[in-house]
Amino acid sequence: MKYRVIYNKGLPKSMLEKIKNREYTLDEIHSMYQVIKRNHDAKQKGWIRAMIILIICIVGVGGLGITKVQQQALIVYLFSIGFVAVLCILILIYAKINAVNKEMNQLQKALEIGYPELAERFFVKS
Repeated sequence: MKYRVIYNKGLPKSMLEKIKNREYTLDEIHSMYQVIKRNHDAKQKGWIRAMIILIICIVGVGGLGITKVQQQALIVYLFSIGFVAVLCILILIYAKINAVNKEMNQLQKALEIGYPELAERFFVKS
């Protein structure tokens, strides 16, 4: 059985080193960027869908449960729903940093070192 890994290793180290050492042609860099950008956009859409589904589930369960909980247990119930919401937010933040943005950030940093003229064209400085 194959297990999924929680940590994303990102782009291969050899590829990042070759980018930093300017060993690729401009066309190769452009095609790499297109593939990584397409992958990033797909992951971004999936992350947004996951966020929306999670919000709907938490609000739905919280709303349905609040009608059935007794007055004495209302504070405990609200605290537990809030705790689950905070945990879900932390998981979504981790997924955004590690799964969605990691490859794009690695490519951007490598391009800034090896191909600064392309880094300005592909990525907007914020």
